Amino acid sequence: MTAAPVLSALIVNWKSGAMTRALVENLRKQVFYGDDGEPGSLEVIVVDNASGADEEEHLAALDADRGVNLIRSAQNAGYGAAMNLAAEAARGRYVMMTNPDVMLFRGAVEALLNHLREADGCGLVGPRGYLDAQRFFLLPPVELPSLCELTSEGLARTTTSWGKRHARERSRRAVESWTATEPLSSSMISGFCMVMDADLARDLGPFDADYPFYFEDADLCLRLQRRGFTTDLVPRAEAVHFFNRSAGQAQAASMSRYEVSRRRFFKNRYSVLGSLGYGAYQLWTGSGHGAGHSFADVVDLGERETAPVLDVPGSGAYLAEISADPGFVFAAGRLDITRNFKIPASVWDGLVPATYYVRFLRRKDFEVIHMVSMTKVGESQPTDATIASAGLVHA
Repeated sequence: MTAAPVLSALIVNWKSGAMTRALVENLRKQVFYGDDGEPGSLEVIVVDNASGADEEEHLAALDADRGVNLIRSAQNAGYGAAMNLAAEAARGRYVMMTNPDVMLFRGAVEALLNHLREADGCGLVGPRGYLDAQRFFLLPPVELPSLCELTSEGLARTTTSWGKRHARERSRRAVESWTATEPLSSSMISGFCMVMDADLARDLGPFDADYPFYFEDADLCLRLQRRGFTTDLVPRAEAVHFFNRSAGQAQAASMSRYEVSRRRFFKNRYSVLGSLGYGAYQLWTGSGHGAGHSFADVVDLGERETAPVLDVPGSGAYLAEISADPGFVFAAGRLDITRNFKIPASVWDGLVPATYYVRFLRRKDFEVIHMVSMTKVGESQPTDATIASAGLVHA
């Protein structure tokens, strides 16, 4: 029997075969080492959640790949259940749990493994995330959901003054994370890419399979922290999480599962109080949804096939943010000084068709100086093995 690999990469595939194959090729370009300092080996385990006949070309290619262990699930039991199945089959010293619509830049795996080995009490690590392969927009850091933050979000969605305050404070926290150069102990690491000790992962599940989709990562981080472990962001490890490429294939079903999982998380964290609190939040925001998002004038640019050039008022450094939410509760961002701001064509082409909001904030005080909306029309550029693995890891 061959020696156990240093790292097992666990990927759940659902109608994302092209991206899964691209990620496999991307991972193979990573250089990393074992605990003994010797070059590390990689195994890849892919669980297909009953994707159907349309995926057969990709599944057959994965099945024929001698470096991939393809497990075909007879049904789509959810992301958590499939990831747990992959973890059971893993032989590596460490496991990487990752979405298929992810790509890693050079040195990411080694940076994650080094911190996990060297930081006392660290139970899980994750990379700094980008929206695009050009590293134009940074993905926002995620935070462990709490009743306090839920209340703040409810106020933000229903009250203009609080909406402005909530968005400004979120931006301030995001910039602290985006400008960090050393690892940060974070309340939560996004499940798009996580690395942890394999035995600890299996001991924990790693996921609670009763979450249908979303929040299984928050639940895992919470359980780790209750055991005394930290969950750390490693800025030197950088990755791309292509926006909405997996969940976006079945948006309505994904959002329905999101609500079920979100309610379950609050119940698990706060018991009856959590269930009541989340129910009150839904009632509270249901009738006045969006009323708190009028804290800045929005210039509507209408439908766009290409990204416009946007004039940024004033002078000096600013923060540019993009979101599909007018309240910018979840927003990608970029620190810039250029007064003629334009999203690169390669980044714009990768966005899924939707209405996007872009706003500019003064860097020194996070005051909004300009805000626009635009509706992207036309298909997004697909991500395949050729596009995604041809040099991205070397950037």
